[in-house]
Amino acid sequence: MFLHGVGVGPESWDAQLTALPPGFEGTAPPLSGLRDADATPFSLEAAARSVRDDLDRRGVGEAHLCGLSLGAMVATRFAIDYPERTASLTLSGGQVRPPRALMGLQNAIMRVLPARMVTPPGMSKRVLLTILNAVGKVDFQSELPRITAPTLVMCGSRDRPNLPAARQLATAIPDAELQIVPEAGHEWNTQMPEEFSARLNKFLVRVDI
Repeated sequence: MFLHGVGVGPESWDAQLTALPPGFEGTAPPLSGLRDADATPFSLEAAARSVRDDLDRRGVGEAHLCGLSLGAMVATRFAIDYPERTASLTLSGGQVRPPRALMGLQNAIMRVLPARMVTPPGMSKRVLLTILNAVGKVDFQSELPRITAPTLVMCGSRDRPNLPAARQLATAIPDAELQIVPEAGHEWNTQMPEEFSARLNKFLVRVDI
């Protein structure tokens, strides 16, 4: 199950969905709470429950989760809350405890900019600010050691704001593997799709044995 970030949708995972190894089936649901039409305001807990409910509807007991950016944070929340449903965890560009000062500055900037400049179609500035507020309160530090699923942490070498968090994730999650990807930026699943799929697929085949 592929989980996307803010400003993009499930289509951002098209290359990875079509490149999965034989025997794997993939899906990329829209994250709950990112659109004005969604009934429930965004929170990591609500988004993780939505992922669980999606698996229930599909009749899937365990799933390999792969998330990027906000999707990585939702996947982390899911692995903590539903360890029995998490076959493996792949996190790229995720966070542990977003820098409070930086999040406050970003929130202030977003408040004064016109919505057309900062929000994708279907998302109002009100919803975006709700997301930023929820993300700004996240602190996984004490919970990461509870993750039991095999975990691959990746981060682009050019994704400098998220490199410290990648190292922290890989250190705190038991037996997690860290890969810093040369020349890759933040959304490298779309910028370097073949490289992303190659690394992900190698991990999936190894842990699915």
